[in-house]
Amino acid sequence: MFVRQKILRSLLTVVCAISLPVSAAWAAGSVQVTVDKLNVRSGPSLQDAIVTTLPNKTVLPVISTKNDWIQVKLPNGQNGWVANWLVSTQQQQQKPATASAKQVESTTTNVNVRSGPGQTYAVVQTINPGTRYPIVQKSGEWIQIQLNAGTKGWVANWLVKEVGTGQAVTPPSTGSTPPTTNPAGTGSQPKPPAIQGASLTLDFAPYVYATPDASTPAIGQLHAGEKITVLNRQNGWIQFPYDGVNAWLSTDQTNPDTGQPTLPENGNGSTKPQTGQPSSSSQTATVKTDGLNLRSEPNTTSAIQATLPVGDKLTVLEKQGDWYRVNTAAGKTGWVAGWHISVNQPSMPTPSGPYVTIMNPDTNVRSGPSTDHDIIKQVQPGEKYGIANKSGEWFQVNFLDGSTGYIAGWLVSANGAPAVVRSNDLAGKVIVVDAGHGGTDGGSTGSSFSTLEKTVNLQVSLLLRNKLEAAGAKVIMTRADDRKLTLQQRVDIAIQNQAHIFVSVHHNTHPNSATNGSIIFYYSQGNSSKLASLVQTELVKATSYKDMNYRYGNYFVLRENPVPSILAEISFLSNYNDEIRARSEKQQDLAAEGLFKGIVQYFNTQSNQGG
Repeated sequence: MFVRQKILRSLLTVVCAISLPVSAAWAAGSVQVTVDKLNVRSGPSLQDAIVTTLPNKTVLPVISTKNDWIQVKLPNGQNGWVANWLVSTQQQQQKPATASAKQVESTTTNVNVRSGPGQTYAVVQTINPGTRYPIVQKSGEWIQIQLNAGTKGWVANWLVKEVGTGQAVTPPSTGSTPPTTNPAGTGSQPKPPAIQGASLTLDFAPYVYATPDASTPAIGQLHAGEKITVLNRQNGWIQFPYDGVNAWLSTDQTNPDTGQPTLPENGNGSTKPQTGQPSSSSQTATVKTDGLNLRSEPNTTSAIQATLPVGDKLTVLEKQGDWYRVNTAAGKTGWVAGWHISVNQPSMPTPSGPYVTIMNPDTNVRSGPSTDHDIIKQVQPGEKYGIANKSGEWFQVNFLDGSTGYIAGWLVSANGAPAVVRSNDLAGKVIVVDAGHGGTDGGSTGSSFSTLEKTVNLQVSLLLRNKLEAAGAKVIMTRADDRKLTLQQRVDIAIQNQAHIFVSVHHNTHPNSATNGSIIFYYSQGNSSKLASLVQTELVKATSYKDMNYRYGNYFVLRENPVPSILAEISFLSNYNDEIRARSEKQQDLAAEGLFKGIVQYFNTQSNQGG
C-alpha cells in the first residue's frame, strides 16, 4: 500500500511538472494580436458572442487558457476570449526585486506609468529621473516596474534606461507623483481631482481634440450614450483614451460655435446639439438582416455592442450619413447601418399656414439664407415645415421644438407661397464618386492617430454625393460602405453608366512627415486636366490646405478610364496637422465642398463652350 501511494505521488509530480509550465507560460506572459479586427468573445468558442474587436499588434495580458482559447484582459479593463491561432505569445520573464535585479530609471521628466502594456491603458502615476525601479516583467516594448510595495505599472522602454546595481532596491513607499496630463509622457501638469479613472457616460456629442484647445482641428467626435474613462480634468477639459492616444473633450458650459449649453464640471449638463439629423422619438425602424451588428460608432470598424435579429423593432434617435443611432427593445443604444434596416417615417401634421414639403434625402437646414452658413440639421423627404419668412431663394421654416432654420427654396415644394424656380447646375449629369480602398484594403494609415484612409475617403465621398445630388446630378457610388472593389470594377462602373466624369477620393502619405497639402491627379490632357485644374483651385480655397498643384498621375482608374477622370489626394495622413484635420467632420465637409465647387465650375465651363 505504501509503495503504491509513493508511485501515485511520483506520477502526480511528473504530471504537474509537465502541465504547469504550459499554462504558466501563457499566464505569466502576454499575447499580441496578429490580424486586424480580431474578434474578442464572451467565452472560449466561436459560438460565444463577440464583445469587441481589436486592431493588429494590440498586446494583451493573459489571464487563463482553455483548449485553443486564451482569456485576456482588454484595454478597457474587462475580460474576453481570443483564439490562440490569431495571436502570438509575448513571453514575460518574472524578475524579483533583489539586489542583483535590473532596474529602470526614466530619461525625462514626468514619464507616464500605465496600468497595462500600451498607450491605451490608464495612467496610474508618473516617474522622474533620479529614482530607480525594479523590473518585474516585459511585454514587447513595455516594461512592468515595481512602484512601491503594493503597486506595479508599465512604462515604455524608449522613455527609460535599464541599469544594473549591486545595491538593494527599495521602491518608494507611496506613489507620490500624480499622473501627467501630457499624452506624450512628458511635461509637468497639476494633479487631477478625484474623478480620475472614473467612467463617465456622455449626454452630448463632443468633438475630440489632440490637445485641450478648441481652436485646433478636431480629430473625431463622440456621441451621447458613450462611456469614457476620465484620465484627468483641466480648465474645463477632460482627458481620456481615444484611438490609441490620450485625447481631450471640452466641458465648457457653452459651445463656442452654437452658444448652446454642454456638459458642466459635475458631468450632468444639458445636451449639446447633434451634428447628425435628430429624429422624432416616434420614428421607428425594422431590422432587415439577421445578426445585424449594433456598433459604438457610425462605421464598420467600431466595437460591436450587440447583434440584432431580423424583424427587431428599433427606435431611431439620430441619423448620420448612412447610419442610424437607435435604441433597441432591450434598452441598448448604438449605431446600425441604414442599408440593413427599414425606417418607418412618422406622419407629420400639416402646418396650418404656408409650408414646404421636403423633396430630397438629407436636405440641409442652415443657420442663414445661403450655403455659406452652417448646417444645423438635415431633414427627409415628405416632412412638412411651416414657413416663417422668405429671404431671396431661401425659406425660413419653423420646427416643432421652436427653433428655425433656412432651406434652399429650389430643394422643396412650397404650398401657399411662390415656388423658387432655379436651373439645377448639374441636372442630367451622371457622376461616379469613387471612395478609394475599402474592406480588407485599408489604404494608408495615419502616422499620428492611426487613421485608416479607407474610412476618411468614404466619409468625404458621402458628403460629396449629397452636395452633387442636391444640385441635380445623378451620383453613382462605387462603394457606399466598407467593401473591397478591384480597380477594374471601379472603372467598369463609370463605363457601364456612361458617366460624364469620374472622381476618385483618396488621402496621401509621404516618408517625410513634413510634406502636406492637396494634389489632384489626371492622366489625359483635355477634359480630365481641365477638371483637375478647376477642382484643385476650389479644394485649396475651401479647405486652406497647402496647394501642391494639380499634376499628371499614371493611376489605373485614370489611365484605363475613357471617362474624364481625376484622383483627389485631399491631404497627407503622414503629416500630423493634415491627419488631425482629415479626421474632423467640419474639415471633411469643407473638402467635399471644394470638390463640389470645382465640379460645378467644370460643367459651367463645358456649357459655356457648347461642350
